[in-house]
Amino acid sequence: MQITPGTSFQRDELRALPVFEGLSDDQMDWLLQNGERAIAEQDEVIARPGDPVDHLYVMTSGVVQWTFGVAGGTTIFTEERIGFAAGALPYSRANRQGGSARAVKTTTAFRLHKQHFPEMLARMPELGARLVQTMTDRVRNSTRIIDQREKIAALGKLAAGLAHELNNPAAALRRSSAELSERFNKLSMLGPTLMKLNVSPEHIDTTVAFRTRLFMREPVEFSTVQRAEREDELTDWLEKHGVPEPWVAAETFAELGVTVDELGKYAASVPAAVLPLGLQWLEGTAVSGRMIREILSATERIAQLVGAVKVHAHLDSNPDKQPADIHAGLDSTLMILGHKLKKKQIILKKEYAPALPMPPAHPGELNQVWTNLIDNAIDAMEQGGTLTLKTTTEAKCVCVRICDTGHGIPPDVKPRIFDPFFTTKPMGEGTGLGLDIVHRIITQQHNGDIEVDSAPGSTCFTVWLPLNPLEK
Repeated sequence: MQITPGTSFQRDELRALPVFEGLSDDQMDWLLQNGERAIAEQDEVIARPGDPVDHLYVMTSGVVQWTFGVAGGTTIFTEERIGFAAGALPYSRANRQGGSARAVKTTTAFRLHKQHFPEMLARMPELGARLVQTMTDRVRNSTRIIDQREKIAALGKLAAGLAHELNNPAAALRRSSAELSERFNKLSMLGPTLMKLNVSPEHIDTTVAFRTRLFMREPVEFSTVQRAEREDELTDWLEKHGVPEPWVAAETFAELGVTVDELGKYAASVPAAVLPLGLQWLEGTAVSGRMIREILSATERIAQLVGAVKVHAHLDSNPDKQPADIHAGLDSTLMILGHKLKKKQIILKKEYAPALPMPPAHPGELNQVWTNLIDNAIDAMEQGGTLTLKTTTEAKCVCVRICDTGHGIPPDVKPRIFDPFFTTKPMGEGTGLGLDIVHRIITQQHNGDIEVDSAPGSTCFTVWLPLNPLEK
């Protein structure tokens, strides 16, 4: 960036900008004497994350684009043009850049070091008031953009979690439906064949009774070796008695705990011509029943996931606060993030207080809090870590503790974790918005409080939600 004395500007050139409008010649001369002209060429990077914020900038020409790293890439936060005041502002606590600024085209700005702010405010209080209003507007706009971006990030987590969790039951549905269709076609061919054999009602009753006994017994537990031996015995017997694809039927019969002796007794009670067809029918109905149970289980799992998403997003919510079921919100979050827990083999411990009161809240926003805190806890842990969720009632508040066995938060970082755009994650992997949003949802929208205790191997975020926010 090229820097030249501020006196290279003309009074009227700066006075034409809204922020300097109406200033006297003496006031303008003071600004020109103490300020500078800054010129950035097209595509020049003006600021990077972590750079000090020590100058006020007022753009006189050009366009500046602010971007922040998100999910491995960059996202445009805002574009600013002539008259925009940026950088250090009076009474602002910001001292480090949170994103990157780039000149879209050649850009010129008047800049003033913050060391001159006290004298500037004394000489021209009206300018100080305008800059404070600029800061207020900037905070308001930034808050709105942050809220939108964090909601999009939360939606991304929700979609990713739902996709992972739906994959298994959807695959089971597809697999079981295809196999059930195949079994149905085979079974449908057995009826006409059996009718042609003129099977007696007595033999039909014997076969049905045998099937009923098999289906009513408890599943038999085998070791791998025992199961293989049983399947070999059954395969040999079925092959000798003319059953098609005996290895397929042997697997099913072994699963049902059928022995060669039981098959022998059944074979002695029906004609030899009926035996293969009867065993095929037995095996086919057993597998079909299993397929139906798998389909029902998969559809139930999908229904649970849809229910969890509804609870998590609180799709039937209204704008007013309502009694919030904290346990339902935590459980729906765990279900949505279940794939991450499984991937890292996280041990989950739930220490829920019985009959936990329901504080007045916006449940959808609280679920956004649980998502951020639990997701961060999972990210902080290595394989096989332990995640503990604990709920209690303390001092007229519902208390939620989310604890992990991760690497902990360094003491020098801890005071800044709730600051906007502050993150310890690598560039592009974290926005630094999540905990800022969490803090604002809890403290501003629910009149609650949030604290963190951390040491290597143990980090706990504690959230307090007043049962009567007006009495806090």
